[in-house]
Amino acid sequence: MQITQLFSAAVLMASAVVANPTPMLEAHGTGLERRVPKTSGAACIKAPVSNDKDFSYYTFTIDEGVKAAAAQAGLTKIGVRQHCNSNGGPFGMWAQNTENWAYVALDKFGPNQKYNVKVNRCKKDFDRHVWSYSVWLCNNNNWCGTTNCGLDREICPEQKTKAVNLNDPLKWTCSA
Repeated sequence: MQITQLFSAAVLMASAVVANPTPMLEAHGTGLERRVPKTSGAACIKAPVSNDKDFSYYTFTIDEGVKAAAAQAGLTKIGVRQHCNSNGGPFGMWAQNTENWAYVALDKFGPNQKYNVKVNRCKKDFDRHVWSYSVWLCNNNNWCGTTNCGLDREICPEQKTKAVNLNDPLKWTCSA
């Protein structure tokens, strides 16, 4: 290998490290995939840090109008997806966002029937922290397809944390 080839290879490697593609991933209107799920745009939900450091707890209600449609479509469970955002390690270069899911029986409808769902906390590495959550209607095999109950709801914990204890004041309106 000649010295000019070695220099070119070194420059190429350095530019790959310096040119961070992450901001482009969040650009609007570019057709690229966002790093974080699209949220509803509502104010973030305040949530205390969970007393149980290994689990998040989500308390919420769903619209009573979905009961018949969900039964007809064969949807028997509620899926809760917790999105864990990552600051991406050094200089935000390697985003390692993750999702944690939990499933419970679809058997509570209306304002007086609250779900309390326990979800595994965010994974440890890459400065991951709770960012948002969403609710889905799922079948008996935990397949949720496209039956989400709305856009993700952003969470504002008291401090950056891997687990929260959230009590959502807004009901989820699902369609089956």
